[in-house]
Amino acid sequence: MLNFEKNLYQNRKVILMASAALVIYTLIGGLLIPLKSGLVGSSPTKIQTGRLDTLEFVWYNPDSQFKPEAIYLKKDNRFFRSKRISFKNEEFNTLAEYDITIGGQSSGYADAYLRGFYGEAKKPVWMYLSNAVWLEKGLSDSMSNHISTDLIAGTEIIDNIQFGFPNRVVLNESIRNLLYHVPMWFSMIFLLFMASFYAVRYLRYGLLRDDLLSMSFTKVGIVIGILGCVTGAAWARVTWRSWWPVDDPKLNGVAIGMFMYFAYLILRNSMRDPYQRARISSVYNVLVFPIFMALIAIMPKLADNSLHPGTAGTVGFNEYDLDNTLRLFFYPAIIGWIGIFSFIALLRFRLSRLELKKLEVENDE
Repeated sequence: MLNFEKNLYQNRKVILMASAALVIYTLIGGLLIPLKSGLVGSSPTKIQTGRLDTLEFVWYNPDSQFKPEAIYLKKDNRFFRSKRISFKNEEFNTLAEYDITIGGQSSGYADAYLRGFYGEAKKPVWMYLSNAVWLEKGLSDSMSNHISTDLIAGTEIIDNIQFGFPNRVVLNESIRNLLYHVPMWFSMIFLLFMASFYAVRYLRYGLLRDDLLSMSFTKVGIVIGILGCVTGAAWARVTWRSWWPVDDPKLNGVAIGMFMYFAYLILRNSMRDPYQRARISSVYNVLVFPIFMALIAIMPKLADNSLHPGTAGTVGFNEYDLDNTLRLFFYPAIIGWIGIFSFIALLRFRLSRLELKKLEVENDE
């Protein structure tokens, strides 16, 4: 056994305790940290220009320290200020009146910017809602009354002021699943990589212990893959209104890859001779891992469209949603889950060695 493996094995309890502490920290913090304030919707979804109209904006997790000043609609780099805002039934849901004319512009979506002041220092901040309302150009709209000055440029987004997880439209509270679903996939990839590594070692040295390690990491990796699919399906149901969107290339790649690893289990169980089983299983494991990685990491990026962030031209979490507060829990979650699942794989390896020794003793008798 290599010195690194010996040290790892001797300190397995310390690794388990540290990993468990990180996971508990992630579970508690990930559930208790509140979401930041944000606009999550507007009603109606369409207003007509050239006349006075009213929009209701829905807040999520409002903060009493934030004092609204106005809600601006932005279309094609032009801002339109609300004439008046008021709270609905003493709630933070806000009614905003508009008298918008867009002149030579055509109908289209407008983004909403809720501008106000935060805290005792009255720091100017804003909230943002993409594609908040459709501006339908009315027959009486013949001129534009937009504000030429970009008032938002002199303010700061509320995400940089408040403490909490980022509040994102569509994701909302489900953004917490980032701390569980994504670390599952990182853990799965790590364990399947280790399985492929020990498969190569078996083909090079011919030691059954390497095959048993490869098998143990593979089996636990498959279990993590199933957990990743379950947590992903729950997330997809909330954000995409489907348990498994059939046109998403990453999901289809995951499904194909998981069936490839299920085939590994069937192939391994179909052979009785331990050396023949180890040799064929190792070859299969070495070949299937790069194919699996291509299916879940490379092919989705080459696809024309995808629902997953960071694939097929979509914006990744790291660029948009993964703020500093989430990072405090996201990276420890990855380390913690990898440590726990690696410990489980090593336990599975010890059990397999005991079963092999028992079989050898029975054959000798």
